Amino acid sequence: MYKIVLTHPQETAEIEEKFIPEGATLEIKHSPTEEDLIKNLQDVDAVISAYEPFTAKVMDALPKLKIISQAAIGFNSVDIEAAAERGIAVINNPHYCTPEVADHTMALILTLDRRIKEFDKNVQEDKEWRYDLCPEITRLSEQTLGLFGFGNIAREVAKRANAFGMKIIASDPYMNMELAKQLNVEVVTMEELLERSDIVSIHAPLTDETRGYFTMERYNMMKNKPLIINAGRGAIINEEALAKALDEGLVRGAGLDVLEEEAPNLQQSKLVGRNNVIITPHVAYYSQTSQYEIQKLSAKNIDYYLRGQYDKLSIVNGVRK
Repeated sequence: MYKIVLTHPQETAEIEEKFIPEGATLEIKHSPTEEDLIKNLQDVDAVISAYEPFTAKVMDALPKLKIISQAAIGFNSVDIEAAAERGIAVINNPHYCTPEVADHTMALILTLDRRIKEFDKNVQEDKEWRYDLCPEITRLSEQTLGLFGFGNIAREVAKRANAFGMKIIASDPYMNMELAKQLNVEVVTMEELLERSDIVSIHAPLTDETRGYFTMERYNMMKNKPLIINAGRGAIINEEALAKALDEGLVRGAGLDVLEEEAPNLQQSKLVGRNNVIITPHVAYYSQTSQYEIQKLSAKNIDYYLRGQYDKLSIVNGVRK
């Protein structure tokens, strides 16, 4: 019997059960730690996971495991090199929530730029009607949006920003020049992006090079006191540095769907409680449609893999049967 376990918290697996390989069994076993994974996944052939720590230690304790199917775009919780060495395929889903994250990014930009949070507080809590509360608001079409990374989501953001008449610049070491041209995006260096942007939106993957990239040195390069938007990978931003940059007026606000930690200590966060900061709890991916898609695909990808239909998969560490 082919055994699959879903390791993240979920009440039912009714959707996944429709798409797993014929004859396979599926159980839910919430396993947030290495110890939980080792305890709960003995004799398991494949897992559907999200943020659980699949380290070399865990994989060494699970000799039957051959597939880690991520119910997510990201795979930072998985040691993909260790998985490859052990013949374990790691599969992600890079496209399932692209429209949602792009929409959420624009929502953060618009809410901050139009100072909606402050105007709403003024009316709802202060019981005032002050249209002159934020006189420094600038027309969006007069601003430059800088995209840090130019992957699928950034391109969708560019389409939306074009509709608002914004100037768009982007920096990416793997830039698709043809798509940039089609989307009216000027390709620049990272230094130029920091210097010229009125809004910086982060869309790069989390790598050794991008982890903690936004430091005080980078904020000091920003001439236009931009908004900082991150609906991508939280650890790309150094939160201590961002709080200091906000305090010193180097940036005018921040819209964050992710923080450095997936389960942050909000009581101690220096970013919480600021009028010019909006934080949402990693929900940019979500709609009823995208939720259904990720549950379906994370199960169906196991079936695709076992059938050898690799052209339908994103296997991030290149392991084949």
